[in-house]
Amino acid sequence: MVKSNVTKKLIQPLSILTCAALLAGCESFMTINTNTPNAPDTSEPVSQPSCPEVEQTNNVQDKVVFGQLEYTTINPSGWRMKSRIDSGATTTSIDARDIKPFERDGKSWVRFNLFDRNNGKTFEIEKPVSRIVEIKRHGTEKQKRYVVELELTIGSVSDRVEVSLTDRSDFTYPVLIGRNFMMDRAIIDVSKKYVAKKAAQ
Repeated sequence: MVKSNVTKKLIQPLSILTCAALLAGCESFMTINTNTPNAPDTSEPVSQPSCPEVEQTNNVQDKVVFGQLEYTTINPSGWRMKSRIDSGATTTSIDARDIKPFERDGKSWVRFNLFDRNNGKTFEIEKPVSRIVEIKRHGTEKQKRYVVELELTIGSVSDRVEVSLTDRSDFTYPVLIGRNFMMDRAIIDVSKKYVAKKAAQ
């Protein structure tokens, strides 16, 4: 009888610990399989190969190198302008003067001038408006900016991207290249300047 009581006393704590362990295991399993936006799927075994998206992101050999400063060709003018490469900026912006919105065939268009700081010449461009953004800076009123699509070229990279039109006369460089031009095609070496090479002819 004494032996039986001792056995029961030993089994009861073990049963409680076993149940707790099973519950903890279930909770851990549920946590592993909970998918949240932009979170990696950790339910795959460690021995599985890396996800293709990660490999693509880390494959820098296929990307060109931009320095912190580069020359950007702006079409249709064909002018080359000094530009600052800024991964912190979402959208590329350009120095535009005499910005005038108008309507054409019932759609919003905008007319503006590119300004060559070297010789004072201007080049007039007319483009349909892609969208309008409002910029609010501390201590200033909201500023409306027109966004259009322009074809830009840096070295061997050319693309038609959205460009914000703004008077950049107070800035050192007339063009600011944002992430929308660099995404998936270029990396930045901030220790270098004007290193982007043209495509081989």
